[in-house]
Amino acid sequence: MYNKLSIFCGLGVLLISIAIGYGQPLSTSNETEVTSTATAPAEPQRLLLAIHYEALCPDSVYFIRRRLHDALLDNDWWQYTELKLYPFGKAGFYNNTATKEMQVFCQHGWEECELNALHGCILETLEIKEAFKLIYCMMRAYSNQLDKCSNHLGLDVSAARKCKQTRQTPEILAPYGKETLKLGLSFVPTIVFENVFEPYEQSSIRYNFEGHFCSQYERKFNIKLPTCV
Repeated sequence: MYNKLSIFCGLGVLLISIAIGYGQPLSTSNETEVTSTATAPAEPQRLLLAIHYEALCPDSVYFIRRRLHDALLDNDWWQYTELKLYPFGKAGFYNNTATKEMQVFCQHGWEECELNALHGCILETLEIKEAFKLIYCMMRAYSNQLDKCSNHLGLDVSAARKCKQTRQTPEILAPYGKETLKLGLSFVPTIVFENVFEPYEQSSIRYNFEGHFCSQYERKFNIKLPTCV
């Protein structure tokens, strides 16, 4: 089991006030007034980590369920991570000339587009840690397991369900696609630290994620995390 980073509170500072007048003290009391103050614990600095993935991609499922999930939990890295998830991958948009509407196509077909959009709604409506737990659970089955997983985790997903039911899939995926398409990625999942895309390092990052996280964190903040060697 890995050790947690210790966070120290500031020690109280003693302030001694002595009133002095001309000739005689203004107060005849021999007591000294003491004021104690304490500083709040400092928040850990967070490394920006973006994961571009697809809901039905086996490599995405493996990385999220085995590499990313285990690294964040086993090393207690949630407190050091600003996680961004982009459920889009090697998808794309096109204009349907018949309907004159924007459509989206996905690498693993229509079902993946729908699941990507559902993940998008989850990310829009839940706090990232809760959203990640739900997506982690759902990706085990390669299908829509929203009800089963949300019940298991005790999460209220009514807002996510409404998001998916009342909006078109291309609209939901538009912001995720906008960020993913900027990269011109060739493999999914793609992992990006601090908005710096390293296309030739992706294989190494996927298979040695913890090592890259440690080196990126130390490079950014000049701090070596306790579980990093």
